[in-house]
Amino acid sequence: MALMATRDASGVDIALGAQRVARYVFAPATPASESPRPYLYPITTAAGMPVADFRPSDHSWHHGFSLALPNAGRANLWGGRSWDRATGAYLDRGDNGSMRTESIQVDAAGAIVSTVAWLDADGERLATEDRALAFAEEERGWTLDWESRIHVPSPLTLGSPATNGRAGAGYGGLFFRAAPEFRGATATADDGRSGPADDFLGERARSLALTRPDGAATVRLATADTSSWFVRSMEYPGFGPAPFDTIEVQVKPGDGWCLRARLVVLDGDDTRRSG
Repeated sequence: MALMATRDASGVDIALGAQRVARYVFAPATPASESPRPYLYPITTAAGMPVADFRPSDHSWHHGFSLALPNAGRANLWGGRSWDRATGAYLDRGDNGSMRTESIQVDAAGAIVSTVAWLDADGERLATEDRALAFAEEERGWTLDWESRIHVPSPLTLGSPATNGRAGAGYGGLFFRAAPEFRGATATADDGRSGPADDFLGERARSLALTRPDGAATVRLATADTSSWFVRSMEYPGFGPAPFDTIEVQVKPGDGWCLRARLVVLDGDDTRRSG
């Protein structure tokens, strides 16, 4: 099946043959309290099975598959409330920022190149991101290679609630909110470890795959290097590499920071491959 990308005023549809498998929304219309940012949704397998969720009732700021950061200097680019170390609680601090697409180029074969501005709650620029997305057909499914290069006008600290005092909350970076059918999923790491997805919270691996309990679909994320992982399954299904699980990252002018990952979406239970 040929993969095709079609752009309109707010997004890009990615299709395999007659089946739309993803939509990349570069001009979101989500509420300010959810830290508006580009996202991928809907997302389906090649056979049309939904694998992602969008604005679920438990976390309305979970937007399919997106780059989101709860602690980006003075801004919350994740959505929802912010963790406060002093009170040990999530507070509405009015610090929700946004990610705004400033330019975008789309290739009909599935390549997207864009410039994304990271803005604080007052609209002041925190960073400029060069984002490149490349979609491709895969045996029994499809892949997305994601690369983000971040440049800053002044030093910017990237972290998570975990680095701000909340144990087990190392989320931040690329995050995939899975469809409800992934609740109770099995996780499989690139080294062959496999078990209940919740058991992989904070574990280190180069890739992690979540498979629906009925084996009908698998979603895999892979990173260039070994990473900690943020994983939820029973409370809600979602996961992603967690580069800020235990450490903050200081981004300085002239140095930049790069994030790379591959998303693989497959029909069936295919956790044998690990890349």
